[in-house]
Amino acid sequence: MQFYGYQRPDGRVGARNYVAIIPSVGCVNNLCSHLEHLIRGTKVVRHDQGCLHPPADTVQVVRTLINLGRNPNVGGALVVGLGCEMAKAEEIYEGIKASGKPVDMVVVHQVGGMINAIAAGTRMLVDLVSKVSEAKREPFGLDKLVFGTKCGSSDTTSGLSSNLVVGEVCRLMTQNGGRFIQGEICDIMGGEYALKKLAVDPAQGEKIVDCVRDLYMRGYHVGADTRGCQMTAGNVAGGLTTLVEKALGANAKGADVPIQATLDYAQLVPEKPGRYIMNFPGHGFENLTGSAAGGAIVHLFTTGRGAPNGNPLMPTIKLCGNAKTMKTMSEHIDLDVSSVIAETESVEAAAERLYGLAVEVASGKLTKCEILNFEGMEILINGPVM
Repeated sequence: MQFYGYQRPDGRVGARNYVAIIPSVGCVNNLCSHLEHLIRGTKVVRHDQGCLHPPADTVQVVRTLINLGRNPNVGGALVVGLGCEMAKAEEIYEGIKASGKPVDMVVVHQVGGMINAIAAGTRMLVDLVSKVSEAKREPFGLDKLVFGTKCGSSDTTSGLSSNLVVGEVCRLMTQNGGRFIQGEICDIMGGEYALKKLAVDPAQGEKIVDCVRDLYMRGYHVGADTRGCQMTAGNVAGGLTTLVEKALGANAKGADVPIQATLDYAQLVPEKPGRYIMNFPGHGFENLTGSAAGGAIVHLFTTGRGAPNGNPLMPTIKLCGNAKTMKTMSEHIDLDVSSVIAETESVEAAAERLYGLAVEVASGKLTKCEILNFEGMEILINGPVM
């Protein structure tokens, strides 16, 4: 089996061919949205970060924006800066440029305001889109695929159906040489030691436990017990009862596939095939952003009650094992796996369907999120806003 994608200068292969408009700081979000509306073939990655953070968070924001620009679904990029922010547009520009992709930059303070920035940015984007649109889809082996995964609005059907199906896809794609990114540290909590045992390198397994401990301690220092507050009202209404129950269901998204390494938030996934744990949260916007910055070109998003959101750069496939949700939220769901709950289809057979759909999406098929333009993003920060 093959998929049809876009070859990038760094050897990675994309499922889409966008020119990304990347604001270095949230102050220029609206300007970037104007540019997106003007120029076909562009995608803006709006976010509200980039200034007045502790140094470690500024580094994380810059890393995230660079790696979003390096995502294989991006053929070229325009970096838009204000001129006084901590996340320097110049640094982001140089980081993306190092990948060999065409990239340009406009800084509002340098060109003299929004109107001049829109004029300059429009001309740059016309050239970028013209150049990037020359790319053609070519056949590639499945070893070039990189998938991410998460669960949202989970219920009792998630751990019994859709998460198990994704776990089988993880097994299939890693056997074919692909890479698979899993995270949601809050959902790992209560099941971190089970994942630790799957780590190829014990030190990387210990990092999984460290990520969970760090999340707990960050909650503790602001007076919150994360063990009791990460079960959402929707999770409870959907029948989930304990932290461990939720964790075991969430962990199933990777089955028992060995874990190669534990990655920092928005860190590029290594070239080595296999399963990786990334330190990203359960919250959908920061979660999907971390996955896309890690290099995922397609995201597998399981939902029990119907989480609708996606990411502007990375097509997000929604699958659901709840027959009721399939009736009420069908326009948001790409794959119905309620057959697993009904015992009319095996987990393995449903996984073959999902894997086939994911290959089709990597080859150009649109997801419901893309069709509905139901997309958004945010960048995770850990410290205070000054």
